[in-house]
Amino acid sequence: MSLRILFLGEGTSDSGITTHVRRIAIENGLDVVITDPMMERLPPSRRRTTKSKLEMIKEIGGAYELVIVHRDADRDGRECRLREIETAVAEVMPGIPFAGVIPIRMTEAWLMLDERNLRQVAGNPNGRMSLGLPKPRSVESIPDPKAVLAEKLALASGLSGRKLEKFKKRFPEHRRQLLDRIDPSGVICEVPSWADFNADLLSGLRQASD
Repeated sequence: MSLRILFLGEGTSDSGITTHVRRIAIENGLDVVITDPMMERLPPSRRRTTKSKLEMIKEIGGAYELVIVHRDADRDGRECRLREIETAVAEVMPGIPFAGVIPIRMTEAWLMLDERNLRQVAGNPNGRMSLGLPKPRSVESIPDPKAVLAEKLALASGLSGRKLEKFKKRFPEHRRQLLDRIDPSGVICEVPSWADFNADLLSGLRQASD
């Protein structure tokens, strides 16, 4: 029997996280069916908070054994986000296990570590320009990872002028590809929030499958 999982991301380009959820489940002998609703189709007032998203999903219907919520820590930190998720799930879907996906500070911090992936997604795999990528242990201290990732992608592309401007507009798609391509056995393993994601998910999967 498949384990039914509800995944709530912050946006459509976060769907790549489900690739890693499925992989971790399979590695632990679990078959899963993941529902990843397109939250941007909801009215803005219904997608402002984790609780309002869950309430809307509950109204639509569906049964789940595990709820996975992706929320960037931003300036609030991991513990604050965990409490937010725990409270929302307890109030809207009581009794259902949950797991948080909480990058520090933003998901983009996970995406700027693999030089090979960056060059490939940027469409210039043989580029030679130095990208000056951050170290895994320091990447979570970058104040604005999104801006830095956009800068590194632009640099890796080797483009200029109008071509570069068109390239920059595809950032959400590049972000989605990078998230999907994360090598779980690569340098990402040195990032604390990635390790937390794996541990939290494994705990949630075990609770849901008991």
